[in-house]
Amino acid sequence: MQIRTEKWTALCLICAVVLLSVCAALTFLVDPFEHYRESSILPLYDQESYNNPGIARNYDYNAVILGTSMVEMSMPSVIDDCFSVSSVKLPMRGSHTAQMGWQLGHVLQTHPLSLAILAVDAYSLMGPPDDDEEIITYLWDDRLLNDVYYLLNRDVLFVRIPRMLKNRGLPLDGKRDSMYQWTDVVFSEASVISAVEFSSQKEMQPVDSRLERSTENISRHLESYISAYPETRFVIYFPPYSVGYWYMMTRGGLSEQQYRSRQRVCELLLSYPNVEIYDYSSRTEWTENLSQYFDYSHHNTAVSNAVMRAIAAGENRILTLQDIERNNEGIRQSVERFIEKYEPK
Repeated sequence: MQIRTEKWTALCLICAVVLLSVCAALTFLVDPFEHYRESSILPLYDQESYNNPGIARNYDYNAVILGTSMVEMSMPSVIDDCFSVSSVKLPMRGSHTAQMGWQLGHVLQTHPLSLAILAVDAYSLMGPPDDDEEIITYLWDDRLLNDVYYLLNRDVLFVRIPRMLKNRGLPLDGKRDSMYQWTDVVFSEASVISAVEFSSQKEMQPVDSRLERSTENISRHLESYISAYPETRFVIYFPPYSVGYWYMMTRGGLSEQQYRSRQRVCELLLSYPNVEIYDYSSRTEWTENLSQYFDYSHHNTAVSNAVMRAIAAGENRILTLQDIERNNEGIRQSVERFIEKYEPK
């Protein structure tokens, strides 16, 4: 009886090992998050936290654009044309500067970059300096033992792989442009106004609120790499949020601390010879043309492409602290025009 039990146990163990091996082999071969290689099947590109590590590790590129959802509509093909590079985009929706720094550090370790374009959002500068939410560490590190979390992941096996296999035969040309782009939104003035929360003025927070946090984020997650990689050209730009965003920040009492964080970027980084800073937050032909946005912040691909061409042409470059202060004042004036035109009387 004992011998039969031992044989049954051994058989079950062998079957379990075989089944797990088959599952691991299937994940390895299909590799939906491109952890081991760039895929010959079009990936889903719908989970940045999971897709970005494979793109960063295995794609061939010498330039990158990093940022929040504000760079999701960017087109690497336009970046390539503007700067004579081969680029990828690594956005992380709703992220803070800490996540940008995490990705930037790993990219610089694996690829010699000639250009790093960093879309720096004022709110993200004030995020927690140690924020690692949405960073899937086992996909970023090189520890083979940690791959078990990917190779035997239930969601990967039963959801991601079946969905990705449906993409067999789809063209791969243009995937760097189309990844992460929104296809189910409406860009219109009406959609922006419906997203804006109209309210009375709250007490304005002190201008230096969270300045220490912004300073630490800039120093740890931007400046440390800028100083360590002098051969890389770092282009930092403030994205053109719509005036609706700045209206909400103003009414919410948060705008002045965000203006101060923008200034802090310039104070700490303008002196580096491999850094260029551009500001499109007060470029009113974009920010006040609400038909180019689908909510109070996110603009369409045409604006994304226009930003890249403007950078290549040297437009709206910040050369002195007075430049960013003048642009902050321009945003304040833009908000006043928005109030006059849209705020309920």
